[in-house]
Amino acid sequence: MPNDKKAVGSRIVFKEKLDGYGKHVKFKAQIVTQGFSQVPGLDFTETFSSVARFTTLRIFLVLTAFLNLELHQVDVVGAYLQGDLDEEIYIKVPDGLAEKYGSG
Repeated sequence: MPNDKKAVGSRIVFKEKLDGYGKHVKFKAQIVTQGFSQVPGLDFTETFSSVARFTTLRIFLVLTAFLNLELHQVDVVGAYLQGDLDEEIYIKVPDGLAEKYGSG
C-alpha cells in the first residue's frame, strides 16, 4: 500500500437466513467496511445516496390507489455492489482472516 494512503478497516458480519416459516436455511458471511473511519475532504470528497422527494412518493401512492394497483416495498441492501469507483480504496483484512491465511 502506498505511504500516502490509509486503509479502511473491515469486519465480517454473520447472518442466519430463515425461510418463510422461520426455519434455518443457511448462514451467510459478509465483509463490510468501517467507513466511519474516513475523514471528509481527506479520504473522500463527496457522498451520494439517491432518495426520492416526498412529493414524488405521494404522487406515486395516489396513482397506485387511483388505478387500483398493488404496491410492494423492497429494501435493496446490495444496491451499490457493482458501482464504478473513480478513486483507489484500500481495505484492511478483517480480524480472523489475517491469522488464518497468513496476511497481516
